[in-house]
Amino acid sequence: MMKKLFFLLLLAWATTESAWAQDMSKPYFIELMTGERIYARRIQFKSPLFKQNYFLLDDSLQYTPERVRYYQNQDGFFARLNTTGRRYSDFAQRETSGKISTYFTYRTDYSGYAPGVGVGMGGVGVGMGGGYGYGYPTQRRVYYFSKENGPLEPLSYKNLRVALSDNPGSMESLQKYKTGQNIQLGMYVVGGGLLVAGALQQFKSGSDGSSRISPLFYVGLGVTLLPQVIRLVKKDQLSEAIELYNYTPVN
Repeated sequence: MMKKLFFLLLLAWATTESAWAQDMSKPYFIELMTGERIYARRIQFKSPLFKQNYFLLDDSLQYTPERVRYYQNQDGFFARLNTTGRRYSDFAQRETSGKISTYFTYRTDYSGYAPGVGVGMGGVGVGMGGGYGYGYPTQRRVYYFSKENGPLEPLSYKNLRVALSDNPGSMESLQKYKTGQNIQLGMYVVGGGLLVAGALQQFKSGSDGSSRISPLFYVGLGVTLLPQVIRLVKKDQLSEAIELYNYTPVN
């Protein structure tokens, strides 16, 4: 009886070791919408010309992006981004991990009219419209977050206020951010009004032959630039709110 039990334990240990060794040899994976994970030694995203995009695993298995919810390769961990924007990638890369995880993707903008093409990072998520874009393309990061591995949402004050509502410290940081936004908006409105008044005054004085710039124009310009100098709105306060939420112990 003891020999049989020892044999079963040895067999279970060998099976576990074998599975562990297999996972170590295949460190990357894709997770399908069904929840199934497929591990691989190498994962590539292919975007062939005039053909459908696909994931290629170990140079043999192919999966369309529509079937994939998450994937992890040598570049990091990525989650599906549910957006209809033509200038976004299909997947966003995770930047920080926790109860609230943050993600980013790249948005491509053009200096000219661009009705046709919007290419995300690495060619992921090419959107074709009725023509072709032109001008100088520029890329900027667009941020998202996920709460408890839920769907990705745009990282904004409005969305974070809902997601972090059960943490007083996070809500305080968000309130500071909102207060700074309101003050900044007020300064822009006042500064813009002074600029317009200065321009009108300059126009009237110009008709009389005077070329002196109205003092209101300088004051309006100063008020408009002031928020940028003193940084009333700090993006760091959004990150601070997330960090407080992630590191505050659950009661």
